[in-house]
Amino acid sequence: MKSFSIEFRYENGLFHIWPSCVKMHKLATHNSRRWCCSMNKHKVHVNGIDMVYEEYGHSNERAIVLLHGFCGSSLYWHKVCPQLSKHYRVILPNLRGHGGTEVPDGVYTMETMADDILGLIDLLGLDKTVIFGHSMGGYVALAFADKYSHRLSGFGLIHSTALPDTPVVKAKRLQDIEDIKRDGIHEYVEKMTERLFVESTREEIPDEVHRIKSVGKVMQPEGAIHALEGMRIRKDRSAVLYEANFPVLLVAGSEDHVISPDEAFGVNEGHVPRSTFNYPHISENTFEGIAHMSLVEVPEQLARLMANYLRTLHERETLRIL
Repeated sequence: MKSFSIEFRYENGLFHIWPSCVKMHKLATHNSRRWCCSMNKHKVHVNGIDMVYEEYGHSNERAIVLLHGFCGSSLYWHKVCPQLSKHYRVILPNLRGHGGTEVPDGVYTMETMADDILGLIDLLGLDKTVIFGHSMGGYVALAFADKYSHRLSGFGLIHSTALPDTPVVKAKRLQDIEDIKRDGIHEYVEKMTERLFVESTREEIPDEVHRIKSVGKVMQPEGAIHALEGMRIRKDRSAVLYEANFPVLLVAGSEDHVISPDEAFGVNEGHVPRSTFNYPHISENTFEGIAHMSLVEVPEQLARLMANYLRTLHERETLRIL
């Protein structure tokens, strides 16, 4: 297992990566803004690929796994981590093709990426865990819950959905693939990122928006293409939600035009569309005025929501034991 620390420095509209071994702090000068992160990054071999992941908190605490979205990385969760790592062992994997993890050939199905996560938690010696998935990471969390429910104490979907792609979205995935092949990953990410935030937020936190763009722009285009192919063919996992034998957390943004609240809180029972409101074990939560990136737009509020959910799981487990 390899480990290393890096520093992200934002200067002149770009993020630069520098070797670093400093504690987390933020420095501001007239011409630059710097984020210095003492990040315990590791590289391991799981499920046939080299995976990069980060770990925070203490190894003797209960473990949670946070999965990022499409064209993202573990960096997406950095503003949520400080609050959660006080009480939990926080694992931040970089999904295949993303964030320095290997970019193998072939379609990145949600099932394959779930197998990657299983390999990681096996290597880390985790019996059970709680997984939170943002957007595409939520699709992976659902696939994991579908295949390995006995390894979960709970899961949460952050701006994600159990529903499959509609024909319109499937056609959009194919167009996205062609756009990446024609224009390159930089231009694709530049346009895609605009949809993740409401306009007022883009103006309020321009540095964070640049940071999100920078994460996607360093991806190899093949990784993005293979992930799009995998999302396009994912199956309906509504039953994973409404048949779960533990509480489930759902989070949506009222202004999310990538995955709307109706999609986030929608399931198909048989062939009948229903709302997750009908299932008492599912908690629906909507951030008003927020689009697709609450983990960057309102990270403290999201962290509190996740912490409350984790306390609910712990209390439930304590009562079951008693």
